[in-house]
Amino acid sequence: MNSQIELYQHNQVAYDKLCDMLSQSDRACVIQPTGTGKFVIIAKLVQDNPDKRFLLLGTNDYMFIDQMDNLEKIAPGFHPDNLQFKTYSAAMVHARSEHVTLQYDYIILDEFHHCGAPEWSKGVQWFIDGSPDAKLLGFSATPIRFSDDGRNMADEIFEGNIVSSMELEEAWLRGILPIPKYVIALYDAPKEFGELKVSIEKVKDKKKYSKFTKKYEELRRSLQDAGGVDTVIAKHLKKSDAKIIVFCPNNEKLQEFMALSHEWFHGVNENIHVYKTTSADPTAGTEDFQMFKDDDSGALKVLYCINQLNEAVHISGIDAIVMVRPTKSPVIFHQQLGRALSSGGNGTPLVFDLCNNFGSLGGITGMQKRLERAYGEMTECGEKPIHDPKDFNVIDEIKDPRELAAELREALNPKMSIDDKIAFLEEVAAQNGGIL
Repeated sequence: MNSQIELYQHNQVAYDKLCDMLSQSDRACVIQPTGTGKFVIIAKLVQDNPDKRFLLLGTNDYMFIDQMDNLEKIAPGFHPDNLQFKTYSAAMVHARSEHVTLQYDYIILDEFHHCGAPEWSKGVQWFIDGSPDAKLLGFSATPIRFSDDGRNMADEIFEGNIVSSMELEEAWLRGILPIPKYVIALYDAPKEFGELKVSIEKVKDKKKYSKFTKKYEELRRSLQDAGGVDTVIAKHLKKSDAKIIVFCPNNEKLQEFMALSHEWFHGVNENIHVYKTTSADPTAGTEDFQMFKDDDSGALKVLYCINQLNEAVHISGIDAIVMVRPTKSPVIFHQQLGRALSSGGNGTPLVFDLCNNFGSLGGITGMQKRLERAYGEMTECGEKPIHDPKDFNVIDEIKDPRELAAELREALNPKMSIDDKIAFLEEVAAQNGGIL
């Protein structure tokens, strides 16, 4: 058994740059996409410095348990006794209790964009103050807090000392991460359909009402032709014993989607094993999570989760993820996407976006443009990427009905032109003595 950690080339480059930076500075961070093996870099640093004490702060216990399981496969027999793990929540409790902490030589912040959170940041700072001579390291897929006025935590915490930075699109083009097959469908079409009908019923103008009703019928037929979730999943998922993760927004929806398991997945396999894990019940969730990982039966395995597997957890053998958690956060979107991606993975992972996350986060063209830009930059530097931007396969199963729905919404609630807005404001001002 070889307990010596061997790094993939992209991580070896990042590791060498990190060691070089740490020889000159006490602060440094690595920015790499989810699934590229950031924890292995941490483990390598711990292994190469057995006489130093390391503290790793992260978002949840799942993360550390899963990473240690993977480490045992990578380096059998290596047990980093000089590495201690604590969650950011636990660090916050330590800060409040003011207990004396151990001295550390290295403090590592995993998914360090979280360290901008008001309470969690207090726990982080408490440990930093307790080990003033410690070197501070950070790892994240993105340093930006999009929900916090775009704060750049790489600048705030690490003084801009970014030793390595890689975008998701670069990892795809280089073959570091598998390029997924991205399928866009819609699970709540009836809800949106009903909302549009209610809006039409309120239209008083007979000509407009007739026009909208015809457009509504056209949309209804288009949705019927598109087929339901079960049709879309069966069309693209051909592996009957696949492992699938379904990301849910809350417990109510989780229960709803679990009840739909047979309806959604019967076209792939009638034999379905269903598991769940939620942040509200981590103990029971841990058991289900482990059973899901260990399940090697011929059944289709589906794990429903809430806020548990968004980041830093990598399960080997995931064949598909299903997004039914709407989010405006690029961070959460990429974290969910990362569950289907991992370095050295085989095959093409499937992503079923049933809540239009892709569309709400900049659209298909946004990611394709970033792929094209990254490809251009790499080729200009003389690099020959393994993949081409055209290898990113996006299948939009609801393009026609979605465009019809957008057209109908626009007709029902037309946006005012600039000239119309000016005319409207001038009218308001005239009626109020020149005051808006």
